[in-house]
Amino acid sequence: MKAAATRCTAAALRGLLGLLVGWCAPAWAQEPPPERPAAAATAAPIATAVELKEALFARDAHAAPLPVPLPDTWSARGLDDTGIGHYRARITLAAAPTTMWALCLARLSEVHEVRLNGWLVSGAALDRIDPAVAGGQPTMQWISVPPHLLRAGVNHLELSAAYSRRGGLSTVVLGPADAMAEDYLTRLRLSVMLPIWLNVAGAALAVFMLLIWWRRRSEALLGGFGTLWVLIAACNIAHYNMVDGASLLAVATVYALQLVAGALLCRTAMALTGQRHPIAAGVLQVSTVVLLAMVVWGWMTDTLEEVRAVSYPMLFIGVALSLVPLWQETRRLRPPLRWALVAAVVLSMLSGLHDYVNWRGMTSVMDAYWLPYALPVSLAIVGGVLIKRLVGALHQVEQLNADLERRVVERTEALQQANQAKTRFLTAASHDLRQPVVTIGLLIDLLREQVPIALRPMTDRVNEAVSSMEELLKGLLDLSRLEAGTMRPRVQTVALQPLFDAIASHDGETARRKGIRLHFRPTSEAVLSDPVMLEQILRNLVSNAVRYTERGGVLVGARRCGGTALRIEVWDTGHGIPVAHQHTVFEEFVQLADQHSDRPVARQFGHGSGSGDGSRGLGLGLSIVQRSAALLGHRLHLRSRVNHGSCFSITAPRTQSHLPPLASLIGDQRPLKGLRLTVVEDEPAVQAALRARLEAWGATVETHDGLVPLRHRLASRPRGHAGIDLLITDHRLRGATGIEVIEAVRRYGGPVPVLVITGDTAPDDLALMAASGLQVLHKPFRADALLAAITHALV
Repeated sequence: MKAAATRCTAAALRGLLGLLVGWCAPAWAQEPPPERPAAAATAAPIATAVELKEALFARDAHAAPLPVPLPDTWSARGLDDTGIGHYRARITLAAAPTTMWALCLARLSEVHEVRLNGWLVSGAALDRIDPAVAGGQPTMQWISVPPHLLRAGVNHLELSAAYSRRGGLSTVVLGPADAMAEDYLTRLRLSVMLPIWLNVAGAALAVFMLLIWWRRRSEALLGGFGTLWVLIAACNIAHYNMVDGASLLAVATVYALQLVAGALLCRTAMALTGQRHPIAAGVLQVSTVVLLAMVVWGWMTDTLEEVRAVSYPMLFIGVALSLVPLWQETRRLRPPLRWALVAAVVLSMLSGLHDYVNWRGMTSVMDAYWLPYALPVSLAIVGGVLIKRLVGALHQVEQLNADLERRVVERTEALQQANQAKTRFLTAASHDLRQPVVTIGLLIDLLREQVPIALRPMTDRVNEAVSSMEELLKGLLDLSRLEAGTMRPRVQTVALQPLFDAIASHDGETARRKGIRLHFRPTSEAVLSDPVMLEQILRNLVSNAVRYTERGGVLVGARRCGGTALRIEVWDTGHGIPVAHQHTVFEEFVQLADQHSDRPVARQFGHGSGSGDGSRGLGLGLSIVQRSAALLGHRLHLRSRVNHGSCFSITAPRTQSHLPPLASLIGDQRPLKGLRLTVVEDEPAVQAALRARLEAWGATVETHDGLVPLRHRLASRPRGHAGIDLLITDHRLRGATGIEVIEAVRRYGGPVPVLVITGDTAPDDLALMAASGLQVLHKPFRADALLAAITHALV
């Protein structure tokens, strides 16, 4: 028969099942105790239980025994609490039993030898046992006694036990198994299963804390305490499952876990203060390593018990010191919770002191360890405090989030108002600037056609300055159109080579003047895109690369990407863009301060050094590129290395080109000869420049400064015959709009081709123009753009 703790645990598990359906439920009462035959349940006992409260004791089986009261604690009588002890007693029965009986002992070593009337009923002979190596600990024992071993009258009980610590013996109860089973199982529930399940429940709550920490890594305190609780629960549960012949390695492992748990408790207490303690943390780390090394040394040299005897007080002092921050934390709690926390700490400290004294064999053999009961309760209280602390912090976070949302709404409204003010300012400023710029552009085109060759370089420089001004204003216009959502891509097949040729002719002169090379790799590829928007994107990328490259050159080419896409790349050898600021490259009005600075400032973000052509722009080009690419569904990518250069690429769907190569438009000297054009423009300078340009192209031109004089002119003509081949009108006129002018002309003279010129950039005006379906030309514009728009309107 095996009187081991494993058997006790098995019986306790059955007792736990009874707990789940009700403490001492009837169903459990029907469950037989260990090794009780089924037939015993139907037999009526013939005697009551007998409890032995006195026995004869001797340390040597051959020595004369001395009477001792039970329970007997060896250390209380000044004896060494390790070794083998022999007990003898006489039990008198009135009659021989006919049912199964049992011996029930609250404290008896797992390593024992029990004989009844000379018969071995439990354990094995201890003649060759070394108690220092194979001794046991006092535990509850249930020993079944068959009825044929008992007789009426005097029965002799001989009991020998080997102890490695806490030697002694409890009272001995001999009686019918049926009568004693319930009392035994109740004691087993209270002494074994209750602390086990208290620690299991605590470990479950600790795992919950660890899950919270796993999802919220900022809750390091909760995670540390959860880990501490799991370790303590594991140690307490292991205490009840390795009392039977536990190996030295298992004992060393459990003790090492206790040391780690103590170190974690100290660490958690330091974290609870919210302050850093580098010296204390260093001392704690060194102490933990030293204690763990002592455990390893004790395991290797078979002196683990001596090591535990020395290190337990050190561990206890360290834990006691770590509770000081915990006491400081209690000052912020309400009185009921505060006193509960204090009670938990005091209970744990007293339990620890009691268990150490009990482990050293300085208390009665009947004493049990308190910590397996006290720690789950204490840790549950501390865990409740931490969870309450977490809930309070989450409540504060919710309040802060609500305040933040309110402030975000207020700030968003302020930003929207500021953005609207910016839009209104840019609209007004760009409109007023466009009028003189368009006048200068038209006049400089006329001047270049008429000046002598000797003055051509001077007019070319003026033309370049005007072109720079036009590019700035076009950037503002394009940005406004993108913000207004009026740009609608018209996707079609776009051959890349004609597009490369057009951009090369536009930026080639600037590159040559700077002494750098602008090279386009020939290609026969084509993509699906909007030709106007794609050209705008590439022009911006190439112009930006030429502008900010001082040495080397710019390379533009296309390469296949996966067979279904084409990546158009613009490489340059400029100074590159720092990685820390590449995310700002596509923002509006941002640029690098200078060629030696990587700090962005409000204006254009040039990805090289200072510009070589003296034109830095407003910083809208790359912002327009990004928005246009997003509108087209093309992927935009940037790679850059400081002091090496940059590569901007845009990826578009690849297709086959079925279009003939585009030729540059070469108009004759009088492309509008014979056409009658009416111009309605209230700015005298723009009106005069338009008239001069159109007349130079051979057109017959009438000009009006508003709707009223135009109506007078229409009234002089027969209805239905306005005598107008093309109406060119500004959108914003004094006292009228371009739409009203168009309606008046068409109402009087029938359908007339129309070209609207405008300098408006307000989103509402741009949306209105886009919805009208009219041919629109935005100021400023040059002569070739004007001629192209007129040709398109007349088609």
